[in-house]
Amino acid sequence: MRTPLLLLALATACATVPEAPPPSETPAPAPAPSRVWKQPSAVVVRHATVMPASGPAIEDGAVAFVDGKLAAVGRNADVASPPGAEEVDGTGLYVTPGIIDAHSHLGVYATPSSFSNDDGNEATAPVTAEVSAEHAFWPQDPGLRRAAAGGITSLLVLPGSANLIGGRGYPAKLHFGRSAAEMRFPGAKDVLKMACGENPRRVYGEAKKMAPATRMGNVAGYRQAFAQAREYMNKWEDWRTKKEKKPDEAGPEPLRDLKLETLAEVMRGNILVQNHCYRADEMAVMLQVADEAGYQIRAFHHALEAYKLRDRLAEKNVGVATWADWWGFKLEAWDGIPENAALVSQAGGKAVIHSDSEYGIQRLNQEAGKAMWRARESGIPVAEEEALRWVTLNAAWMMGVEGVTGSLEPGKMADVVLWKGHPLSVYARAQRVWSDGVVTYDAATGAVEPSDFEVGDSVANAARLVASAAPTPSLEDLGLDSRCDAGKDRACATPLPLAKEACTVFQGVTAFTGTAWVKGATVVVADGKVRGLQAGAVPGGCAVVEGKGRLLTPGLIDPLTELGLVEVSAEETTQDDVLRGDAAKQDVRAALQAVDSLNSASAVFPVARLGGVTGAVSAPKGGLVSGQSAFVTTDGTVRQTPLAMHLNLGRAGREAVSGSRALVLERVRELLFDAREYGRRKADFEQRRMRDVAASRLDLEALQPVLAGRLPVVVKADRVSDIRAALALSKEYGLKPIIAGGSEAWMVAGELAAAKVSVILQPTQNLPADFDRLSSRLDSAALLRAAGVKVLISVLGEPPMVRTLAQEAGNAVAWGLPHTDALRAVTQDVAEAFGLDGGRIAPGAPADLVLWNGDPLESSSRPVGMWLAGKQVPLTSRQQALFDKYKALAK
Repeated sequence: MRTPLLLLALATACATVPEAPPPSETPAPAPAPSRVWKQPSAVVVRHATVMPASGPAIEDGAVAFVDGKLAAVGRNADVASPPGAEEVDGTGLYVTPGIIDAHSHLGVYATPSSFSNDDGNEATAPVTAEVSAEHAFWPQDPGLRRAAAGGITSLLVLPGSANLIGGRGYPAKLHFGRSAAEMRFPGAKDVLKMACGENPRRVYGEAKKMAPATRMGNVAGYRQAFAQAREYMNKWEDWRTKKEKKPDEAGPEPLRDLKLETLAEVMRGNILVQNHCYRADEMAVMLQVADEAGYQIRAFHHALEAYKLRDRLAEKNVGVATWADWWGFKLEAWDGIPENAALVSQAGGKAVIHSDSEYGIQRLNQEAGKAMWRARESGIPVAEEEALRWVTLNAAWMMGVEGVTGSLEPGKMADVVLWKGHPLSVYARAQRVWSDGVVTYDAATGAVEPSDFEVGDSVANAARLVASAAPTPSLEDLGLDSRCDAGKDRACATPLPLAKEACTVFQGVTAFTGTAWVKGATVVVADGKVRGLQAGAVPGGCAVVEGKGRLLTPGLIDPLTELGLVEVSAEETTQDDVLRGDAAKQDVRAALQAVDSLNSASAVFPVARLGGVTGAVSAPKGGLVSGQSAFVTTDGTVRQTPLAMHLNLGRAGREAVSGSRALVLERVRELLFDAREYGRRKADFEQRRMRDVAASRLDLEALQPVLAGRLPVVVKADRVSDIRAALALSKEYGLKPIIAGGSEAWMVAGELAAAKVSVILQPTQNLPADFDRLSSRLDSAALLRAAGVKVLISVLGEPPMVRTLAQEAGNAVAWGLPHTDALRAVTQDVAEAFGLDGGRIAPGAPADLVLWNGDPLESSSRPVGMWLAGKQVPLTSRQQALFDKYKALAK
């Protein structure tokens, strides 16, 4: 998914050059790929749990495939080995169809992000139906190799959503070819990307002062385009009729128009329409547009309000490609709810979980699992096979290829994934991936062919994707007898009623103290503090919480967010994290305090609580020195301010000073030197006996606790050279640094450990997203921790996604970070790095606690209770109110 900084690019993300319109309604055959991928030998996977997507899982199952096709799927005893087959032992493993992403921009918005690689939007006119994503697709995109490691075998590559009609999409099989033509999905139809809502209005109306500037203009633009295409079709038909009856009078054939030709093929049913659209009312309008023009919408994409219109979408056989829980990044995404896909499925519609992200495509299996578990918790019975279809068979249908892929059925393409761990778990890792029976990824060796961009040292380091997973705790380790499955027992996932007693006792609970799990503990909370952690008698007058089958942890803390500072990322009126206009030219903002902009009533706080997050570091952004952050709890209470100073090196620093890294460091040294001199010579400053200094008096004053080592400095730095510069500055001026971003921090782990410097990172960010992050890798947290560096895990993204903090930590475990260390990285280690009194369960610690119904880092778990400063807070949100309103549609 594209971040708020890339919303214009999102607004702004493709097939073989089309032939002239055929003389009849007969569909033109889809172009064939220019290369055939051949399976070298037969394969049979035995004794695995086979999840075919077409039906329930098969225990002790087997899958055999030969010559790129599935030969047999069933119980192990019923599947014969093809002659000369490689026998793969699947004991304890799982087999699924290959994962399919029905909405990707890989190859057209390739990494590293650059002018050269940004080919997703032909944002030169609102209607560009003539262009094709295939003609911009870069097969060497490093993201394609990461996608293979996530089990992806097919993807639909779409233009972006800047335009009303953005062009043709490109259906791809995930082989590592030399050209788009070699990777084209054989026999798949082209698709047409359309977009409604904010994006075309922003790109054309707001930025270019031209139509469309409103949703009215959007709709007029679609209608006009298809009316012109209809006229074009009629012109050709008239010419053909004359040519047949009176060839001498027919004259030359009409001038070919690639744009109108594409739209004509849409109306003939030969191109599938994929329509970016968020709001339910706009989807209803687009259905009217399609009826008027005479075409069928294959699917609405993103479609966060599809649940409001799900009956009509099912009736019209229009699919929905959406996210599990991404929401709130712009106003038309404000009504997104986690139950969206499940409600569409329940209504008989085709639901798909898509990525729209170079990162999300790597874990679509997890996203489907999240959506399934949130649905079950809300009382929607979603079977595992249905959740799996959201990223396999239904996605294949959306591409029009469900007859040949998307499920494990004899005769279909041998698109197969062997998983360690349940495929819908946060800890699942693909062990081997076959596309057409050809291995594309193996967990022992990585992607079978590196990107040309990552040959050499990159392959030996970041790009190989071969790290071992860390062990995950068993039920016994966690003191649990069974896992909570809300589909079978909804009560185990139901939040506790709010208690009003002044004290609370958790009895017989398994508690994570901040360093280890303690089974059968009794935890006493009173006066906002933890008063005891022991077995024994229960004090009178307290609310008693039965802990059996539940886990108690310190509340999760995100160490770097804009929570409370930004409500809707794309709405400037709700953004209080940055300066604007002439003020944005000010590079030193040390005196700015986030607390002065904090919205304690933010609607995002309750959503963060649903992810077990009780606190966050809310920080300003921009400039060279951004200002001072605050520690805020998710009831909107400010606990500590100022908390840290924030400094930007690397690309952000360069932008702030409009110069090179050398200028960034010169400016920082001058600022720190002047601040130190100011601290020594305040009287001289007041009497103007000092030379001109690098900042205002308020900024210099704000830097005094930084120079004294009392206030930490969060330094945004990804590249090795910038991290080393931060360490050098800290040594020279006695700073207490925390590195944020840290994409390449693992390369200097020893130096960071020696300096006792913590690193804030987002574990799932593993792409060479730019030239500051070329060596990003998924096991970075594990490597840093193994070297003795304290790792702090953050979502480093927009506030609505803070609730996914536990998922980030779970992914770190999947790539090698010990489970206990991952929990510390979102609790005690964060508190210690910022000097907070919290993040642990111990006598005297603040009682910011979360009661879980399972492993806190597993997507199947959820908080069933939360206490902030000892007071129980509700686990409800605006999203849940929307679900309650729409769970039954008015007849």
